Amino acid sequence: MRGAARRLLLLLLLAALLPAAAAPAQIPARTLVSSAGPDRVALTVYRDPARDKDAFIDDDADEPLKGYALITETRIVDLPPGPVTIRFEGVASGIQPETAILVGGDPAEKNQDRLLLSERGLIDAFTGQHVTLRRADAATGKVIEERARIRSSSDGIILETARGFEAVHCTGLSQTLLYPGVPPGLSAKPVLSMTLDAGSGGRRTLTLSYLAADFDWQANYVGHLSADTGKVDLFAWITLASRDDVSFANAQTAAVAGQVQRVTPDGQGISDYGDEEEAYYSTTCWPQDTTGSPPYTRPLGPDSYPELLARAAERDGDYGYGWGGGEGGDEIVVTGARIARQEDLGDLKLYRVPFPVTVAANAQKQVALLSAKKVETELVYRTKVHENDETVEWLLRVHNRKGDGLGMPLPMGQIALFQQGFGRPMLLGETAIEDKAVGEEVEFVFADAQNVEVDAEYLGEVGASERHRLDVANANPFPIRFEAEFQDRSYTRYDHFSGRIVRREGMNVWRVEIAAGGRARLDYRETDIEEEEEDELDEVTGS
Repeated sequence: MRGAARRLLLLLLLAALLPAAAAPAQIPARTLVSSAGPDRVALTVYRDPARDKDAFIDDDADEPLKGYALITETRIVDLPPGPVTIRFEGVASGIQPETAILVGGDPAEKNQDRLLLSERGLIDAFTGQHVTLRRADAATGKVIEERARIRSSSDGIILETARGFEAVHCTGLSQTLLYPGVPPGLSAKPVLSMTLDAGSGGRRTLTLSYLAADFDWQANYVGHLSADTGKVDLFAWITLASRDDVSFANAQTAAVAGQVQRVTPDGQGISDYGDEEEAYYSTTCWPQDTTGSPPYTRPLGPDSYPELLARAAERDGDYGYGWGGGEGGDEIVVTGARIARQEDLGDLKLYRVPFPVTVAANAQKQVALLSAKKVETELVYRTKVHENDETVEWLLRVHNRKGDGLGMPLPMGQIALFQQGFGRPMLLGETAIEDKAVGEEVEFVFADAQNVEVDAEYLGEVGASERHRLDVANANPFPIRFEAEFQDRSYTRYDHFSGRIVRREGMNVWRVEIAAGGRARLDYRETDIEEEEEDELDEVTGS
């Protein structure tokens, strides 16, 4: 009996403990904390790695920019004790959430709320549903409203009405979509949320860093060529561009020059992150204006020297050069404290803006990059004989060193060259350069020369060589420096020059001064290397 009583008592005790053991552990509730915006922000913009030196930043607001930015936000938040979810409101709309790093907290989870209160968000939310289409009647011009259903495609917004299917904004008349309400879950600001593990709570300073798409920058140079000395005053802007929906006020801003290697999310190959698919809505309609070609404009070039005056009209300041604001083309005056400071960033170059600037949403901002006075230059007329082209180009050659007035890394960009004429700056030409390091020779190649002609004359053969004569005529009322380049190939060699030749960048170069209205002549041979080797072999073998 005693053994049975003990077993019964043990079973009763186990039964009493089982509910407690089977009950699930209580999960602490997570508190939601919102941060409305950053207290401080820093913005570092990286160029579109695929954009060519000759290309301007695309000014089509419907096209995404292919550069990106590293954004660092400092936010001060009050956190309760225990686990908490923080909503970071006002992050860049182009944020790449997988790149987000939080300093000052230990995130266990992060999420991006992409449902924004925007045209895109509303179209996404109401696709397949009915909305109200308000538009002007094509016949009467009277504003009418009718019921429509959104049927969108990758090429644009398609509406289904009682009249059938039609594209939005293709009539040339005003059209507006009216929605019955705000769909649940849409946020007026981009939001990134992060969940932190349990903590002691209190006021925290958090630093959030992430990459965001839809940014870009470029350098725009302005040169003023002196008619008296031939020297150039060189000024440059950093043009920052943002297609993001968020503005960054009083941001510590910088721009990075150089190629940054990035990989696709799956790690397979290099990517500029510019090809990520985004649902940008646009309409494709027949053109409303002419479909003809634009009028031809003669290439700009120097017609006289020392007063090089372009015949074309002066260019308005809509190309991003910003060459001055006065009636007669006032000189740009920027103090050194307002010019971007260049720093090394590994193998890259970083240009830091020394004062806070506001990078507005869907806008551009220009900041001074450099200001160099009386830079030594060399005006050269040049032809490239090895390209079998008698075209003569004119260029300005600059040595990027302090002794010549420069001596700083020059980022890729476009340059507009001006010279004073008729009491105002006149445009001589535009061109572009690649990234140039300190100590490099920089050539600004502007246009084909109008008053310098080259004639290549065939004089006959000598064995495996052809004899040629290069005749150069200078129709300018001033003397010029002329260069002819001869680049040997694997199958061709140039030799037997009748004039003085110098070696420059692996090429033979004939450099000569030609007087005003004068001529110069050079005889040379062009040898077919394969034919020459065959002739030598025949001599050895006696065949």
